[in-house]
Amino acid sequence: MRDMHSILLVDDDPLVLAGFREVLSRAGYEVTAVFSGREAMEQLELQSFDVILTDLLMPRVSGLDVLRFAREKYPDCIVIVVTGYASVRSAVEALRLGAHDYLIKPCDEHELLFRVKMGMERVHLHRELRAKELDAEKMKAIAQTAVTVNDQINTPLNVILNSTELIRMKAPCPEDVQQSLDFINQEVSKIKQVIQRLAKIADPKIKEYSGGSVFMVDVESSGQRSPELERVNGKYRVLVVDDEQFMVHTLAKILELLGYEAICAYGGREAYRICLSQHIDLVITDLHMPDMSGLELLTAVKSHDPAIPVILITGYGVDNARESAGKWHADGFIGKPFKVAELQGLIEQTLLSGVPLDISTRNTLSVAVSSKGVA
Repeated sequence: MRDMHSILLVDDDPLVLAGFREVLSRAGYEVTAVFSGREAMEQLELQSFDVILTDLLMPRVSGLDVLRFAREKYPDCIVIVVTGYASVRSAVEALRLGAHDYLIKPCDEHELLFRVKMGMERVHLHRELRAKELDAEKMKAIAQTAVTVNDQINTPLNVILNSTELIRMKAPCPEDVQQSLDFINQEVSKIKQVIQRLAKIADPKIKEYSGGSVFMVDVESSGQRSPELERVNGKYRVLVVDDEQFMVHTLAKILELLGYEAICAYGGREAYRICLSQHIDLVITDLHMPDMSGLELLTAVKSHDPAIPVILITGYGVDNARESAGKWHADGFIGKPFKVAELQGLIEQTLLSGVPLDISTRNTLSVAVSSKGVA
């Protein structure tokens, strides 16, 4: 922003031009004075001005011509037109074309300064609005970056985290291997914290999860399945759905070690076909998939069989996704990356409920833990 506010003064009357220039310069404005509309256009080709003060009636290039040219080149510019005739028609025409105000000659010094001051206040308002628009555009870009980062990083992080737990679960590990797995988990946690900070910058409304109506899973649980979940006729059949094949593969192996029968689907459409053709006890699906989203799959599954519980998983937009999960009556929700104990607790609570939860009347069944568990 300039230290002095600039004014382009246009009038073919040398006396008026000199008088206006003297008053405005004395008031602290930076004044450029020209004797014709053509010269005014030439100046506007070179630079912008905070306020343009132009006579309406000038030979060849009129004040209306200057107004049109200025508004086309600088849409937010402030133009005040001056006329020596008390013509309402000419003033109305100027206002219709985008003039901010008008003056009728002769006018006194106070009237001139007041009109210019009002124009400068409009300049300030335009600049403040423009600054806010730019800030909003920057935040939108940051938000989009956060979405991309979460989408591209959280799923691989979850695969890494679940893979280390899968290694621990399959067989006792030597001490040096255990240390290496601990180191991997620590580094995953660091990356996850960076993603959390980026998400909060993009959306300051994001809150840390807390208690209240949200079910809290014990992340330090022993990892043993509850005896109440054993079925007389065999294992629970869990359909795992994600467009990332390695994510599906890793999660399926973990569920098998936990005692479930895992069925894999690499997209929402494939998952829905499986639900139509096979018996499924539980669906665990990613929220964001290209062919059929998790919410679309949830709606389709519930339309086919409302008794099939569905747990949604997402790697970004946790708060918004959690709200959508409640709105669409999902039976559970968890954010990537998550620990096996968190998912296990959520599965057990969902299956123990026996029937799909009505989230509008019961507590939302989701994993809400400290920074150890939610991305």
